[in-house]
Amino acid sequence: MKCMQTRTERPGKYRVPYLTEARRGLRAICGRIENHLSSLPPPYRLQRPMLARAASTEARTPARAPSFSVCWSCTNPVPEVVNATTGKLENGQPSLLCKQSMFARWQYLVTKLPLLPQETEPGVVRNVVPSDMANLPYNEAKQLCSTYQTAKECLMEAFAKAGLGRWIKKPIEQDHFVSDISAAEAGAVSALFA
Repeated sequence: MKCMQTRTERPGKYRVPYLTEARRGLRAICGRIENHLSSLPPPYRLQRPMLARAASTEARTPARAPSFSVCWSCTNPVPEVVNATTGKLENGQPSLLCKQSMFARWQYLVTKLPLLPQETEPGVVRNVVPSDMANLPYNEAKQLCSTYQTAKECLMEAFAKAGLGRWIKKPIEQDHFVSDISAAEAGAVSALFA
């Protein structure tokens, strides 16, 4: 979903909590690849996040994770209770947090907002919106974000050059789907901009 998010918004800055020294946190987050990462396409760049000291340094007692999670949303009057095993709600419906729901909302947004232009080749900027958005497969939507895909490829090459291992790839069929959520609720998306 992050690659499709880059079609409607620019990359941002993050504040990251840490438990030890700031330099160790920076080394873990970006220090190992900064000498190996080059030629990221604009607007991407290696950002050194501001590290904020964690409020509590007390050791946490490990415990078994619960079999459910709760999702609050400004668009729903009641929170969603998601089964942690299936990723679905108790009634079997998809959660607002699932990939299919987020993809449906992205499809809705793309029809309402202008997309950010993508530089497919140096000096060649394109802003292509598929004509049949309702039947666009998720994996093809991800490929529309060519600038993000190029930046991701640069990052994977930097991991390899730094000897940090390979990017773990998920099964191809995981992203081969068309959203069967007919249309994202307009209220759910518009509430984000209120």
